Amino acid sequence: MISHEENELLVRVGPGTPMGELMRRFWLPALLETELPDADGKPVRITLLGEKLVAFRDTLGRIGLLDEHCPHRRASLALGVNEDCGLRCLYHGWKFDVNGQCLDTPAEPSGATLAKRMRTTAYPTHVAGGMIWAYMGPAEAKPPFPDFPWLRMDEGHSVPFKILEDCNYAQAVEGTVDSAHAGVLHRESPWTHDAKYPHEKDLRPKLEIDFTNYGLRYGAIREMDDDTLHARVTQVMLPFWTLIPPDGGRAPVDRRDRRLVNAFVPRDDTSTWHIQWFFDEGRQIDVAYRIDEGGHWHDEDFRKTVNIDNWYEQDRAMMKTENLSGIRGILTQDHAVSETQGPILDRTKEHLGRSDVAVVAWRRLMLRAARALAKGEAPAAASAAIDWDKVTSETFVFPKTTTWKEELPLPETLRAELSTVA
Repeated sequence: MISHEENELLVRVGPGTPMGELMRRFWLPALLETELPDADGKPVRITLLGEKLVAFRDTLGRIGLLDEHCPHRRASLALGVNEDCGLRCLYHGWKFDVNGQCLDTPAEPSGATLAKRMRTTAYPTHVAGGMIWAYMGPAEAKPPFPDFPWLRMDEGHSVPFKILEDCNYAQAVEGTVDSAHAGVLHRESPWTHDAKYPHEKDLRPKLEIDFTNYGLRYGAIREMDDDTLHARVTQVMLPFWTLIPPDGGRAPVDRRDRRLVNAFVPRDDTSTWHIQWFFDEGRQIDVAYRIDEGGHWHDEDFRKTVNIDNWYEQDRAMMKTENLSGIRGILTQDHAVSETQGPILDRTKEHLGRSDVAVVAWRRLMLRAARALAKGEAPAAASAAIDWDKVTSETFVFPKTTTWKEELPLPETLRAELSTVA
């Protein structure tokens, strides 16, 4: 349980809020590259961290991300004409380039210099891994772009997905910083039937935290039938990333060595862009399989078609014969429990247990980082020189004579004491 004041600090992400300012110190995945396929094509409206923005690809293929509203009379630039290296407002014709510089004010008197003096908010962008990224913080604090390994894999071996989650980002993150729920929510058999997988057979994993200079990692340790232990090691990178381990050798081939990374990018205080990459160095991602497995069914605005309005199409008969939740799609199952907590979870009413230690650790890191930034201490996790190839999630079995940290040691360069986490 945390206080009302701490909960407000954790969940509010708009301009000027401590958590919002922390988020703005990191590069944020914002749009799928396929959303802006063509030069001089249709602009796209997007909300990030409570700010209404418009993205467009100009004549030269450069990507602009501007305040949606024209600084003249505040009409939406998303209605505008995209041509000749700029976006022209439909209201009075003011035109802006990808850097936010006004190029033309055709309704002003001949010889007027207003255009030269006029700029609108424009955020730097970067394209990588099939996504368009944005940096929304102070220019002088812009960190290097993170060299995540899934962003530089061969085509087809890493595939991005995007979908809207109708709740605050923090409860979305906490849904994946929680190995204990996997054996219940995602159980692939009814409660009264035999469990299939180790995480379904042992519902009381021992969770152990290892703090790092980018956030934390934790091991979920379960008893096996023999004299061994089963470990699932999940990485949690500030501010909203979770790197989920593969299912291991007993899983179906499409899930055996495939990893998943989640980014829960706040759209505003009550909704989240849930962005995922599935990646596997050894085989190409089966996109159709993944859509069906996860439940990535959405409309043109990326809202789930199986959602809270139709109660996630929960099938009570299925709960007795097929899976525990009666809901199809792993992602849909996760969203169902996060969204039904409410748009913003009231954490003052929680009653936490031993299975929540990783959730508590993540909250403390985020609160500490936001408070530190408010006092002028920039988050080292945003700019630390991190070898992301060494940040890996794993599933493995190991003897009781050793520990998961010995089996998967944390490199010295990633230890928290070498660089403050926040």
